[in-house]
Amino acid sequence: MNNLSLTRLATPIFFDMLLRTLTLIINTIMVAKVDVNLVGAMGAGNQIFNLFVTVFSFLSVGCSVVVAQSLGARNTNLASRAIHISLSFNAILGLVCASVIYFHTHLALELLQIPSAVIEESYSYLHTLSIALFLEAVGIVIAAIVRVKNFAFHIMLISAFMNVLTVIGNAIALFGFFDLPNYGLAGVGVSVIFARVVGVILLAYVLVKVAKIHIHFGLFFKFSKDIIAKILKVGLPSAGENLLWIGQYMVAFSFVASMGEQSLSVQTIYFQISMFIFLAATAISIANEIIVGHLVGAMEFDKAYKKAFDSLKIGALITWSVLFIFYLSREEIMNGLSLTDELKAIMRPLFTLSLVLESGRAFNIIMVNSLRASGDAKFPFVMGVLFMWGVSLPLGYLLGIHLGYGIIGVWIGFCADEWARALANTLRWKSRKWQSKRLV
Repeated sequence: MNNLSLTRLATPIFFDMLLRTLTLIINTIMVAKVDVNLVGAMGAGNQIFNLFVTVFSFLSVGCSVVVAQSLGARNTNLASRAIHISLSFNAILGLVCASVIYFHTHLALELLQIPSAVIEESYSYLHTLSIALFLEAVGIVIAAIVRVKNFAFHIMLISAFMNVLTVIGNAIALFGFFDLPNYGLAGVGVSVIFARVVGVILLAYVLVKVAKIHIHFGLFFKFSKDIIAKILKVGLPSAGENLLWIGQYMVAFSFVASMGEQSLSVQTIYFQISMFIFLAATAISIANEIIVGHLVGAMEFDKAYKKAFDSLKIGALITWSVLFIFYLSREEIMNGLSLTDELKAIMRPLFTLSLVLESGRAFNIIMVNSLRASGDAKFPFVMGVLFMWGVSLPLGYLLGIHLGYGIIGVWIGFCADEWARALANTLRWKSRKWQSKRLV
């Protein structure tokens, strides 16, 4: 516990997420160079894949909190059993999900209303990519466990290696290097699978040899209702909150889509920009979650209380620094994206709104993860239902569509949601009611 450091944990987590984001952008550029229509075909598959990743993540969140609190409480037996149960549970879930998508790929694409012009490419990509779901389900849990054991740097190195393998594999599949034919998106899917296989092998090695987790195969088949209940107590509300956010964004996306092609383009582009802005705060929130989990498990509630606010100060400072850099560089960013004057006029106010929005988002995610780490995951979920769907979307519709403020109205709704939840979750933390939610 004494070796846990916010900087030591957050830095590799940040670069891990940054590399993943950059790899996604590089892959999109490569596919677009072959055929811009393939980008949409790949995007459909990625959307389904990412939806399942969100489902897999709920168990990893619950597992990491239970393990962190168990280690803080020096209950190694509970930590070991939670690790084995989480791995076997997610492996089964991953296998089921992979089978469903593999055998019902066309149905999944039809539900997304994929245009007939690209449905065959979408099918070949998603059909192949579905196999990686099993690997992703296992890898997510292993990575969460290794981070809790304070080896986040190793996860970053493995992730970087996987991303390099993916980019190289995609280049070979798309551009036919080494006298190989162009395998299209099916080849991209194989590239992803290969990188995931290598990644899971490396993660398993770090889990056993570096993090010193002793694997007992018999424990994979010994399910405990009590331990599963502890994991799900945090995992289910966390997954629910993430799904609420995805649903909120999809509805808001439809609001913007109804405003015309230009607004839709700005929404899509600026959302990618905003992802870079809150990367640092997200990394800090995950690192803080691990530390707070250990402290709560050790019943060092005063230290946990202070650590959350210390992390909040650091996260806010870094977020504001990044925000002002993006704000001052807004014209250069828009010129670099080769936006037309009409698109610039729509996007320019979003840079100003982001000064408010991203400050609230950083505030919110750090306090949410603090509550989750304590075991108090239900409260953030309820706040998500209340403010995402009860404030953000109605306000966005009222301002954006009914009153005609366009995309600005929708983003004002986002601002109201993030700040309302930030304040509610902070007051919850200050109330110390989370102390009674300890899992171990």
